[in-house]
Amino acid sequence: MKTGKYVVVAFMLILTGLVPVAGAAARPFFLKNGDRVCFYGDSITEQRFYPAEVQTYVLTRFPNLHVRFVDAGVGGDRVTGGWAGPINLRLKRDVFSFKPDVVTIMLGMNDAGYQPFNQALFNVYRKGYEHIIAALRKHLPGVRIVVIVPSPFDDVTFKPGFPLHLPWTHPGTAKRNDSHGGYNDVLLRYGAFVRRLAARDHLLCVDFNTPMVDVLKKIDKVNKSLARQVIPGRVHPGAAGQMVMALALLKAWGAPATVTRLSINAALDKVTHAVNTRITGLKSTGGNLSWTELDGSLPMPVLGLHENWPQFPIFARYFLPPQPNPKYTNPVAALIDHFSGFTHQLDREMLTVKALTASRYRLLIDGKSLGEFSARQLARGVNLSRYFTPMLYQAYQVSNIVWEEIQTHFVAWHGVQTPLENFGFNLPVNTENDPAVASGVRRVVQDMDRIQKAISTREYQADQPRPHHFQLVRVRG
Repeated sequence: MKTGKYVVVAFMLILTGLVPVAGAAARPFFLKNGDRVCFYGDSITEQRFYPAEVQTYVLTRFPNLHVRFVDAGVGGDRVTGGWAGPINLRLKRDVFSFKPDVVTIMLGMNDAGYQPFNQALFNVYRKGYEHIIAALRKHLPGVRIVVIVPSPFDDVTFKPGFPLHLPWTHPGTAKRNDSHGGYNDVLLRYGAFVRRLAARDHLLCVDFNTPMVDVLKKIDKVNKSLARQVIPGRVHPGAAGQMVMALALLKAWGAPATVTRLSINAALDKVTHAVNTRITGLKSTGGNLSWTELDGSLPMPVLGLHENWPQFPIFARYFLPPQPNPKYTNPVAALIDHFSGFTHQLDREMLTVKALTASRYRLLIDGKSLGEFSARQLARGVNLSRYFTPMLYQAYQVSNIVWEEIQTHFVAWHGVQTPLENFGFNLPVNTENDPAVASGVRRVVQDMDRIQKAISTREYQADQPRPHHFQLVRVRG
């Protein structure tokens, strides 16, 4: 089957809700009102994609749940720290100061050294990871720690073996050796330790590796070129790829799949089932149906599904939040959505209308046409979450503000505070002994916190659902 045709089929399955969905989470959501969440990790966390997806989900699905987030990912970091400081400084400045109730940790990609399994490196990783857990528990009593099996190195669309040929390395002349397996095999050994540590210390463990590899394999069977865009360069998943990581974390937290669920019997002019939505003014006129709906949540605006997002959003993109195009669907993102089940596990906004008298209907929301549907489709149920409804447009506005908050923190912390504290103005400076630098750093931190709080207030103003007028109008002919 040709790739273009496959993407269309996959995306239509997403839109029409024909793929089975896992049952709703039976346990309460992991996050609580007033929580502060810190994402700690290396450059994959620094990309800010899966943290942004998780934050946006929480805001749109739980508009009255007040939770603050901070991304503390630094490129090149290991359990011992990196260019932004040794581990104890990193924890003190970038984690403890935020006073988080929840800390997620994803480290390992750099720790394993991009080489066959090395016991000495692994011992450093094991001791360093244990030190991080102990330090978090000492300085943040009661903190809920989530450890993450590292996301994969792409040994699916590329042949595994050593030495690794990466975009930032020279191929060299060393003879290729496949006897050690691939680098992702090494990461899986590190991940096995993370699992054991979680079991021993009663931590929540989330696997980013297995579901991403599974999606990679499925897309690779369809089109290798598209599959290689899931993790460009083999290390850093793109925005679409990190959709899988956000899904894994949210499902481990008990994230509900349902945005809303509404069932109407047109013959009786009656709402037969309504979940997380309030319906008023339901009436039928000349075979047409109309009602007003006030939902309790917004659908999930998926980063990269309707746009091409850069792999590394740096300062140049500070003022460029997500800009989805309703007429464009990213083929890689559509396949990832389909094969991961993201929409069906996290984003079900179901409308079911039975006992309609005509064969086809046009659905309008606030007077704007969403499209035509057969009576059979409507009786089976239509998932509205991937149509550009007024609710999705509002959710993208929330997503834009989330990105503004994330980037504000990133610029202030990553671009100003950390370099000033570490180097001053390109000179070694101890901020404790240099009042001018110390004062400047404090001002940056204070201003950053004020700005983030102001943006957070805007987020909670933007994510409040609004009433919308629905119409099902018969299509004649």
